[in-house]
Amino acid sequence: MMRFLRLFTLAFVALVFLSACSRTSFFYHRIPTFISWSLDDYVTLDRAQQGQLDQALNVMLEWHQTEELPAYLALLDEIIDNLNARTPLVLEDVYRWQSQVEDFGKSLQVHSMSWVAALALTATDKQLAEIRAALDKKQLELIGKYADRSDEAYRKAARDNLNDNLADYLGRLTSEQKDQVDLAVQELQRYDSVWLERRAAWFDGFYALMAEQPPHLEGKLLDFLLRSERAPSAEYLNNNRVLMTAAVNVLNMRSDKQHAKLMSKLTNLRDDLATLVSEPNP
Repeated sequence: MMRFLRLFTLAFVALVFLSACSRTSFFYHRIPTFISWSLDDYVTLDRAQQGQLDQALNVMLEWHQTEELPAYLALLDEIIDNLNARTPLVLEDVYRWQSQVEDFGKSLQVHSMSWVAALALTATDKQLAEIRAALDKKQLELIGKYADRSDEAYRKAARDNLNDNLADYLGRLTSEQKDQVDLAVQELQRYDSVWLERRAAWFDGFYALMAEQPPHLEGKLLDFLLRSERAPSAEYLNNNRVLMTAAVNVLNMRSDKQHAKLMSKLTNLRDDLATLVSEPNP
C-alpha cells in the first residue's frame, strides 16, 4: 500500500515538474486511473474497495489541483525568473527549490493517510498476504538490479541519467558540459546497500501496521511517517551535492540556443500549470 502511496506522490510531482506538453492536462486528470492500475501489481481489490479507492483518488486530485498546484506554479515562476535573468545559478538556490519539491511530496503523503488507512482497514488476510508477497518480490528484484552492479555500471547509469535529463531541457550538450558530468560521476559514493536496507525496514514497519489494523490507524500511520523521517545518509548527501553541482555548472555554461530551448520548455510547462490551476475539475 505504501508503494502505491509513493507512486501517487511521484506521479503528481514528476508530472507537473517534468512534463511540459500539450497533453499535460489530459494525463494530470487521469493520474488516479494510472495509479489504480499500478496498485493491481500489489493487491486485488474487490468491487467495494475499488469504488472506495476511485472516490478517494478523485477527491484528492481535486484537493491537489485547488490547494497544491498554485504553490507549484509559484515555484516554477521563481525558477524561470532566476534562469531568465542569466545571472550565474548558485547551488543554494537549487537546494532551496529541491527542498520545496520534497515538501510537496510530504504534503501528498500526509494528506493521503486518511484514505490509505480507511482502505487498509478493509484488507482481508488474503489481500495482506498478496501485498506481502508483492513487496518481497519487488525487494528481491531491486537487490538483483542494484546490489551487484559494478562501480563502472553504477557511474555509467548516473552519467547517462544526468546527461539525458539535462539534454531534455537544453538540447545537445557540448563536450565541455559533458566533461562536467564525467568529472562529477567519479565523485559518487555507492549507497545501494544502505538504500535497500532502509527500504526493506520501512516497508516492514508499514506492513506491520496494516496487518495489525489497530484502532486509530490513520494517526498511527502519521506517527510512523514522522518517526521514519531519518537523516539522509552521508553517501546520499555527497551524491546529491555532486550531481546538483554538475547540473549548476552545465546550466551556467548554456549557450544562447540552449537558453532559448530551456526557457521554451519551462514556459510551456508554466502555461500548462496555470491552465490546470484555473480550470474546473471535471
